[in-house]
Amino acid sequence: MNVLEKSETIFAEAVARFSPTHIVSMVSGGKDSATSHAVAEELGVKIDLIIHGRTGCGIPETTEFVEDYYGNREPDFAIADAGTAYEEYVLRKGFFGKGVDAHGFAYHVLKASPFRAAISKHIRKRRREIRVLLINGARKDESPNRKAHLETFRQDPSRKNNIWVNLIHDWSATDRAHYLEDRQVPINPVSKEICRSGECMCGTMQSPQERIEAACFYPSWGQWMDDLEAKAIKLHGFGWGAPFPKKRPSAQLELFQPMCIGCTRNA
Repeated sequence: MNVLEKSETIFAEAVARFSPTHIVSMVSGGKDSATSHAVAEELGVKIDLIIHGRTGCGIPETTEFVEDYYGNREPDFAIADAGTAYEEYVLRKGFFGKGVDAHGFAYHVLKASPFRAAISKHIRKRRREIRVLLINGARKDESPNRKAHLETFRQDPSRKNNIWVNLIHDWSATDRAHYLEDRQVPINPVSKEICRSGECMCGTMQSPQERIEAACFYPSWGQWMDDLEAKAIKLHGFGWGAPFPKKRPSAQLELFQPMCIGCTRNA
């Protein structure tokens, strides 16, 4: 069985198990989600909505690419927009901190809540018995941790009728590269230059070197982050990528983080 057939099997199993009423494709601007969306289209999956998450701390060119490409295609397109939540949080309390716990907190604020809100607004619309398959691009081949723990599909613990499906769960990076080239799928230039979507640069899991690299390619973003950091240090005494000085209650953490492909690969 080749990887495309494995993806077809994963989707068939998800449909049989969860009987979805709607299907959403989640696109980050990275290569994995570009692959999962293209595979879904090739398999003839009837996608009701495409959603892109905008955290407000990422490189704007990623969202611009996603809007230009996916926003002009069928079906409908929506942005799960965190708005100014990142900047407001940083100015109010300082940056999110560093490490897995900080990442879980940032994920809740910048991604999970906007994703759930977008699905409720565009799909659920206060109706009951709406079951949504969310097609995602996570791959078990990304890391030993993912290989050991990544499931093909999983229900959102906070919204049981939002079911995340890792359509390219069994694909390698080589499989992905060959597929994207063979199908001539357009790739986000940001992803080509810094080898990740760059949409979320919250500082919890990125290194200083990754920030420098991103700022070299995208100086406007780099200057914005520098300016925000200067304000945060003046107000709170610590900057981007530094440990948060206080311990947060574990209940505030978002442990289910399906749209942070790569961020926690070694956690």
